[in-house]
Amino acid sequence: MHYTLKSIVLLFFLQTIHLVSAANGDSGCNLFFCLNITVSSNDVMTFQVKPIWDTFGWVGLGWGRQMKDTHMVVLWDNTNGSRILSQRYGVGHVEPVVEANPPRRASMVEPGEPTWKTKSDSNHSVSAFQIPVNKSDSYPGTMIWAYSLRRPDPDPNADLTGHYVAGTLNMRLDKIVNDFPGTGKEMASYRKKAILHATFVAIGFLVVLPLGSLIARWGRTVTPLWFKAHQVLNLYLALPLITTGFLLGPLAVLDRQASHFVDAHQICGLLLFGLYIAQLSLGQFIHSKRAVAGHVLHPPRNILHVVVGITIICLAFLQVRSGFTEWASRTGTSDVAIWLRVAWIAWAVLLPCLYLSGLALLNRQFISERMGGSYDFPLHKNYIALAATPGDESRGHVEPESRQPLLERDQE
Repeated sequence: MHYTLKSIVLLFFLQTIHLVSAANGDSGCNLFFCLNITVSSNDVMTFQVKPIWDTFGWVGLGWGRQMKDTHMVVLWDNTNGSRILSQRYGVGHVEPVVEANPPRRASMVEPGEPTWKTKSDSNHSVSAFQIPVNKSDSYPGTMIWAYSLRRPDPDPNADLTGHYVAGTLNMRLDKIVNDFPGTGKEMASYRKKAILHATFVAIGFLVVLPLGSLIARWGRTVTPLWFKAHQVLNLYLALPLITTGFLLGPLAVLDRQASHFVDAHQICGLLLFGLYIAQLSLGQFIHSKRAVAGHVLHPPRNILHVVVGITIICLAFLQVRSGFTEWASRTGTSDVAIWLRVAWIAWAVLLPCLYLSGLALLNRQFISERMGGSYDFPLHKNYIALAATPGDESRGHVEPESRQPLLERDQE
């Protein structure tokens, strides 16, 4: 089960923890816990850990670069308010086994004054443990971490549930600095890019593309200008909006020094962008075939174009909704404004109604096509206007040398 959660969790951008400096070591916080490490002159490492996520099951720290063959310490709360320490050994991507005789023994100690900076008001307590430095490890600050939302039984040998999220960190234990820069500028830059990313892709996918689809559905029986409007919206307006918004996503992730395209929102966004580019290519191909003499009015590629377009818009609605959830998770702030959710729901209801009501014009479209008066042709080609009265189709004949329907010239 935890592998499923790990594949869809919206917080894998924390695989590399952001650090702030502290005397004789490093300190930092992610969305789940704060960590402070100091190294004493007698080669003893002191770890201070404070969970800051609302739900705390257990947190694990391992001295290695992957789970397999890594010694680790796992902490969780006891029923009496104390904290349990269990030393484990990773044998692969399964539950780490209890290590009865670890090469370096960890022991709980009283926590000191932490040096991390966080805006969290978590009520979870700080716990601390000490462990000798591994002198054979050239990079003792390179570690793995994991966080679970389910607390084990109050026994150091208890079974562990699967972790909810995990990652790596690289603590610069050789640094000695006097002040501890916060993460305000980095977070402000991340939030700005995230807001711009959401704005551009939401307007592109949920406003411009739907308008282009509505014009294609309603306009083709009204005016020959429908295709030009459809093209302007879906290509010339939507493409720069969607491309800019798409590129801002990885740039925002880069601000957090995180991995790219590893969670559901990121992967689905990549697939959605690729589907949109494929749809543009299909549309251009269809348009190039419209001027071919004797072409079929509704070949399979045209039907595919409609189906793909509707699919893109439906997926975009789901993607934007997942972005609402991700905003609070990634920034650690409150949820998106309520009016955004209300607008999303209202548009999700109204848009299908508008499109489906346009299907009432299908009969008119088919009649027009049978009589040769379809507006589904390039603008530079002549079109045949509908006859004024039934059986008088001959009045719609267009002479080859003129682009003006005879019906209109008769009225001059």
